[in-house]
Amino acid sequence: MSISPFSKRFQDLARKSARSYRSIANSMRLSPALLARVLNGSRPPTTAFVDATIKAFALTASEAEELRFLAKISQYKISVRPKGPEEAKKIVAFMQTLRGDDYLPE
Repeated sequence: MSISPFSKRFQDLARKSARSYRSIANSMRLSPALLARVLNGSRPPTTAFVDATIKAFALTASEAEELRFLAKISQYKISVRPKGPEEAKKIVAFMQTLRGDDYLPE
């Protein structure tokens, strides 16, 4: 399973803040287990979760808007079956434009 755009951004924010996930979960007033489930993709980020993240990291308005967008697109999972290697390359290239150069297909 690949990491969602929301989870990737959350991890970047956590790394920059130099805080543990337990500390962040406490500041968001939720359990570390719930935080882990959202970050590993077994639970989608709710609006309340996103709002708590914005508050926990003291994000600017533009950063908050970006995080809300990432949470929204992280709700969707799609399956694509290319009709050959050339089509597969085009799909991977498209996904890299959306998710970054470190995207690796499953």
